[in-house]
Amino acid sequence: MLLCILIFNATHLRGIWIPRWSINDNQKIFEIIDDKFNHIFLQIFGNGEAYYSSKIAPVRIKDDRWLKEFIDYAHSRGIKVSAWINIFYFWGYGPRTGDLRHPINFAQDWFLLDRNGKSILRYTPDELMKMNIEGYFLAPANPSVRIYLLKIIEEIITQYDFDGVHLDYVRYPHEDFVYDIYLRTKFQRQYFYDPLFIYTDSLKMRFGLTGICDLERIWKNFINADLTEFIIQIRDKIRSLRPGCLLSAAVKPDFSSARKEFYQDWLNWVNNGYVDFVCLMAYTKDIEGIINKTLKNVKYPEKITLGLGIYNLSPEVIRNQIYMVKRTPFSGFVYFSYTQLKKNRKYLDIID
Repeated sequence: MLLCILIFNATHLRGIWIPRWSINDNQKIFEIIDDKFNHIFLQIFGNGEAYYSSKIAPVRIKDDRWLKEFIDYAHSRGIKVSAWINIFYFWGYGPRTGDLRHPINFAQDWFLLDRNGKSILRYTPDELMKMNIEGYFLAPANPSVRIYLLKIIEEIITQYDFDGVHLDYVRYPHEDFVYDIYLRTKFQRQYFYDPLFIYTDSLKMRFGLTGICDLERIWKNFINADLTEFIIQIRDKIRSLRPGCLLSAAVKPDFSSARKEFYQDWLNWVNNGYVDFVCLMAYTKDIEGIINKTLKNVKYPEKITLGLGIYNLSPEVIRNQIYMVKRTPFSGFVYFSYTQLKKNRKYLDIID
C-alpha cells in the first residue's frame, strides 16, 4: 500500500530525457512534446564525445548554432534545459573510436581496474555484458579524470545558457572494479592497508572474521565517500561559475543497492544538499516499494523526481505511476525517453 500523503502534489517538474541519437530532430522536438514538459534533459555528451563545439573532447557535431537556438527557443516557451552528460561511462560495446583525442586512445590508465589489476579495457563486450556492465568506465578517483571532467562541465556551462547540469552514470559499474592505484593509494594513506589484500588469508588470520568485516565496511564506505567528494567538487565548480545552475543526477532507484553495489550514495547527496535533485530510474511496473522506501529516508522529498520507463511500460501503467507521484511530495517525473514518445503519442495524451 502506498504510504499515505495528505498533500496532493501538483507535480511541477514534468521532464523528458532526449538522447543524443534524437537531437537531429532539433526544433521538431518541440512539436512532438507539445508543451507538455517543462524540463528537457538534453544529452550533449556521451561515449566521451561532445555534441557541441568542444575544445577538449572529440566532437560529433561541430556547429553549435543549433544548440544555442534550441536553448533559446526552449526558454521562450518556459522550458528549462539541463545538459545531460554521461560522466564516467566513456565507451559502449561498439568498435572503438580511432580518434586520438578520446581518452580510450591517449589515456588508457584513466580507466578502471579489477582486483587482479586487469583494466576494464581488456574485457571484451561479451564479457562485460555477462557482468551487466554497460561499457568502459573511467576511474572516478583518478585526479586527471576529475580535472578533465570538470573542464568539460566548465566548458558546457560557460559556452551555453543551460539551466542545469545532469549527470548520468555517476557511479561505478560493478562493485569489483574499484582497484585503480589512485583509490587504493588514498585508502592506504589513511588506513595503512592496501584494500587489495583485505581478503587474503594472512589478514584473515591476523584480524579474524570480525576484523575483516570491519575493514571491508571501512573500505566500502571510503569508496562511497570518495565519489561523494567529487560530487561536491562538481557542485562547487558550478556554483562558482553559474550560481543559479542546477545540479542533478540520474540514479539507481533503490538507495541501498545504489550505495552497496555501485557506490552511488545519492541519498547522502540529497540529504546534505550536494545536488539540487535526483531522478530515480524506476523503470519497472511496481514503483510503490521504491516510493515508500525513499519517503521514509529522504529529508527533502521535493528533491526527488521519478524516472518513468515509457520504453517498456504501457500508457495505462504510466498513467497510474504519474498519479502515484502526484500523491507524494516529490517534485515530479521524467519520461525515458523522447524516442518512445515520438513513436507513441498516447504517452503524451495521459499527461494533464
